[in-house]
Amino acid sequence: MARLAQAYHVAPVDVVAMPTALFVAGPEGQSLVKRIQHRSVNLAVVAEINQMSRDVAKNPVPLEEFRERLNAARQLAVYPPWATVVFAAFAAGLISQLMGGRLPDVLPAALSGALTQMTRRALARTQMPGNLGDMLAALVATVPALFMARFPGFQPGSILVGGIMVLTPGLLFTTAVRDGIAGDLVSAVSRLLEALLIGGSVAAGASLPLYIYLHMGGRWP
Repeated sequence: MARLAQAYHVAPVDVVAMPTALFVAGPEGQSLVKRIQHRSVNLAVVAEINQMSRDVAKNPVPLEEFRERLNAARQLAVYPPWATVVFAAFAAGLISQLMGGRLPDVLPAALSGALTQMTRRALARTQMPGNLGDMLAALVATVPALFMARFPGFQPGSILVGGIMVLTPGLLFTTAVRDGIAGDLVSAVSRLLEALLIGGSVAAGASLPLYIYLHMGGRWP
């Protein structure tokens, strides 16, 4: 944002970027506040806009052309929805083996990861709060583990961990540490808090059906 402001001769500016809001203070008392209601991760968009800002800094283009390129960048998507489900299933199957699972646990864990990703994508299109959606997705992830716990030869714990690992906020933790190192303490704390809330929602969603299942006398090796 600072690079673009300099390219279009709107300087000096002070920029504060947080996960929930953007603040820009320009010359002559001009200011802009943008509230961020919905957040997602699309590194293709990040990379494209970052490169666009560098190109414009070297060779400024008319504002209308810049807006067109910006709107085009917003539509970028590296992977189709079905591919994210396949990747989630593949990752869940592998994680189940890292968690001490046996070879037969790969397929149930992959199913758990696929169901988790499909649930999260479906709930993301609704107005449901993100933490509640994560809790429901974790609840769905427990279904294959609870079903396979009835049969000998399976490790339901590994199946469950493989499924819910799809929901873990690893990127949020990483960016929180990065923001803290860079001195953006407010952003670092807010990202860390969001990661902790997601982790708590996932834990609650996975624990509730497991508690009910065990309380009813279900088998759990």
